Amino acid sequence: MKRTIFFIGILLVTITTSSLLSSCNSCSDRRARDVSSLPGLYEGEATIILPDHVKAMLKPDANGKTLVPEGPIPCKIRITADTSKNVTLQLVDFTMPVRGITVDPAKSKVIETDTTFNLEGGGKVTAGQQTISYTHKGKIQNDNLDLDITVTVIPMIVEPKIVFKGKKK
Repeated sequence: MKRTIFFIGILLVTITTSSLLSSCNSCSDRRARDVSSLPGLYEGEATIILPDHVKAMLKPDANGKTLVPEGPIPCKIRITADTSKNVTLQLVDFTMPVRGITVDPAKSKVIETDTTFNLEGGGKVTAGQQTISYTHKGKIQNDNLDLDITVTVIPMIVEPKIVFKGKKK
C-alpha cells in the first residue's frame, strides 16, 4: 500500500512539474516588449515582381500603358501601435492603378532580436466584390523598413511579390 501511494505521489509530482515547464508561454514568447520606436511614416519605393508566365498574360491597354509598372513606385507605409502593442501597417497616399482596389490595414506580429524588429502578418486587398489575401514579412533596423509582401491571387500559381524599402521620416 505504501509503495502504491509512493509511486502515485512521484507520478503526480512528475506530471505537475512537466506540465508547468511546458506551458510556460513567456519562455517561448519572443514578441517585442517595447514597440514605441516603430510608429511613424516610412517613405520609400515598392517594386512589383511578377513571374514570367504572369507578365506574358498582361497586355498593354490602347494607350500603351501596362497594369503593372516596371520600375519602383514611390509610396509610404504608416505604422501604428496601440496600447496592447498591436502593430498595424497601412498604405498611405498611394493611387491604385485600377479603380476600386483598396488595401485594408494589416496587423503585424513583431519579434525583437538585438537591434532588429522582425514583422510578420497579413491583410486583405479588395477589388469590387473580390477579396484577395496577402502576407508580409520584413524587418525594421535603424529606422529602415524592408518589407516583402506576397499577394495570393491563385495559390502557388499567381503570387506576385512586392518589395518595399523605405526610411522613417
